[in-house]
Amino acid sequence: MKNFVRNALILEDDRMMSSLIASLLEQAKFQVVRAHSVTEAKKAVKNFEPDVALLDIDLGYGPTGIDFAKMLRKGYPGIGILILTRYPDSRTAGVTEAIPLGCGFLRKENIGDVEVLLEAVELVLADMSTLVRNDQNPKRPLANLSVRQIELLRMLAQGLTNLEISDRLGVSTSAVEQRLGTIFRVLGIEAIQGVSPRAEAMRIFISSAGIPERS
Repeated sequence: MKNFVRNALILEDDRMMSSLIASLLEQAKFQVVRAHSVTEAKKAVKNFEPDVALLDIDLGYGPTGIDFAKMLRKGYPGIGILILTRYPDSRTAGVTEAIPLGCGFLRKENIGDVEVLLEAVELVLADMSTLVRNDQNPKRPLANLSVRQIELLRMLAQGLTNLEISDRLGVSTSAVEQRLGTIFRVLGIEAIQGVSPRAEAMRIFISSAGIPERS
């Protein structure tokens, strides 16, 4: 008789994090396979036949976890999918595509409570992923910014000057200044006495999404 009744695939490039998640799932009687790249994950799907896949978004250079989620949805629609990431939503991860239908979305900061993780896994397995969508929480960080505003904020956090940003966007530096002013107002930091709005906006982005690599 098998000790494990369900299979879980973890796609996570951080080996310590993938080990932690695997340990939590194994305690709940899942059989687990870990992959650290999309290439490894594709092989695992064919050989392991997972019931649920837990996917990080940012996997370094190459395809993202969302790219892999789309592939799973197309080729293996019966697999439950849980996006498990540090980002508040896909926009802050630098991904403009929408999360595929039927996927759950859980922030890693919430898995300190193992019951939260296990409940999320059970919900996506039960085709109730709409109940696990941290990326749709109106109180999540940067929720009130548009995709374009978040991308500009990302460039700011990368340390780009207004001139460098204007070159990338193909607009004038005055247009960049105006857009930044709007972002500062949305974030409520425009008129904080003694605080540089630019520095505070960078701090907010980094605390929400981490330090972005400069591309």
